[in-house]
Amino acid sequence: MKGVPTERSEYTAAVGDIVHRFLGDNASVVGSTSTAGTYEYEVKLPEEEDELSQEELQKLQVLCRLRCNQIQQSLPPPPQTPPSAPPSTNPPSYKSPSTILPSPTSTTTVSPPAPSTAAPKTRPDTIRIKNIPIYYTKDLVKLVIQDAFKSIPLIHSLVPYSKDYLCATATFPEVDDFEYPTKRLSVIRQAHQQKPGKADFQYDVDFFNFTPLWDAAFGDKEVIVDIVAVVGLGTHAFGTFRSPSAGSHEMWLRDFLPKDIPKTRILLYGYPSTVDGGQSIEKVEDIANLQTRERPIIFIGQSLGGLIVQEALLKAQNSPDANEVEIFNSWHGLVGFGIPIGGLRNPSLIEAVKDQPNKVLIRQLCLDELGTPSDYLKQLKVNFERCCEGKKRVAYAPEILYFWERHYSQPRTRNGKVGEKVRMVEDTETPGARNLPLNANHSEMVKYRSRSDLLYEDVWLNINGMVENIVEIKQLLAAQTSPSNKAQKGKGKPGGKGPRGGPKRKGTFISGDEMDDMLY
Repeated sequence: MKGVPTERSEYTAAVGDIVHRFLGDNASVVGSTSTAGTYEYEVKLPEEEDELSQEELQKLQVLCRLRCNQIQQSLPPPPQTPPSAPPSTNPPSYKSPSTILPSPTSTTTVSPPAPSTAAPKTRPDTIRIKNIPIYYTKDLVKLVIQDAFKSIPLIHSLVPYSKDYLCATATFPEVDDFEYPTKRLSVIRQAHQQKPGKADFQYDVDFFNFTPLWDAAFGDKEVIVDIVAVVGLGTHAFGTFRSPSAGSHEMWLRDFLPKDIPKTRILLYGYPSTVDGGQSIEKVEDIANLQTRERPIIFIGQSLGGLIVQEALLKAQNSPDANEVEIFNSWHGLVGFGIPIGGLRNPSLIEAVKDQPNKVLIRQLCLDELGTPSDYLKQLKVNFERCCEGKKRVAYAPEILYFWERHYSQPRTRNGKVGEKVRMVEDTETPGARNLPLNANHSEMVKYRSRSDLLYEDVWLNINGMVENIVEIKQLLAAQTSPSNKAQKGKGKPGGKGPRGGPKRKGTFISGDEMDDMLY
């Protein structure tokens, strides 16, 4: 066909075969256009056929893309650049044939980033990908990311972010440079700015705001509880919970916990660490957008993240906003890791932020020279205890579990030097809370090497105990309030409406059987 190189005519044959299977024998590929190495096919529909809907077109595009990519991987490389042409300094470019609808990513080729002079990392950077249409399969997401990063990615998660979009996390195991994804991001963003009207995935490595890591409802399974993890100050949301093993990409909230407590939705919350105190502490507006639909919530708070959760719940308890009140009503438990309830012992941190805008916040969180907590922390402790008592009176007592470090930490000073060993957070007794020790320092408390890690086993078994208690509470309430077979909504009570179905791939969803039938 015109515009298709002879050695690439296999694309046309493959597209024609899929069109026949999808639309019938009377449909055909009647024309193609090739521009700058991409291919566009025109499909002639049978006269008796109605025009395809947008969803049907998108489904057909996905099938053609995947099949053409399979062929592209098996074909010999295209002819080399003629000797008369100047040699290219650009990296090898991976190109996917564009069929029926335009590709969601830019294929602009630019020079590679300058080499970094920073010390090499021991673990690969993980990227977050948002703005993925809900109907995209994992294989198609992989192709799009590969096209953008010029390296085959490993997709670790693909979870609904909203009713229309998915969110993914990925690494690049074939690249030796662990910082490659971060370096490549600037290239991708530059290419996107050159074509501002083009639809595109959104890539980042910051993990600010919410990142869904697991959702059992996406596989049509029951979801009993939402688990929301909030990190501390000056930490990376994703990196905080990653395995410390060199070269590892595993992160227990994403890779371990869904296997051990599958009937969950797990979200990660991150925020910039350089904002002032008011912006850092009061995150209830963000948390209120969780869309739990009355599903119970277990919060995980790491260091300052636990204080953020406590502040959010205090505000939600008496908020005029119905969404915020719903968060308080749905709250079932808090699992804290080194929450500085009685103050943070870290003189190096106070010195490091003395000229930064969040210095007031840090002084409120740290112990003073005499080892005394600030008035802010004292009042927060009292207020949160009252908050728990208030919830107990109107519903049931929330479960509070605090893990405390047993090993000393060595925080770094402002100029990077290692400071003296300190136990950054001491145990703080709280009425109604369970206190458990972990044989780790302040940072290692939430970093686990594998599912068989003894620290992780202690943690997940206790979280699972909370989940089992939620099930028992729901069964008890059902027995008390529903003697007949009528379903009870139970607004404001644990369990609520029960598990929601969650966003499902409709219309353009390609099942495994359907993909096998179309592609093989």
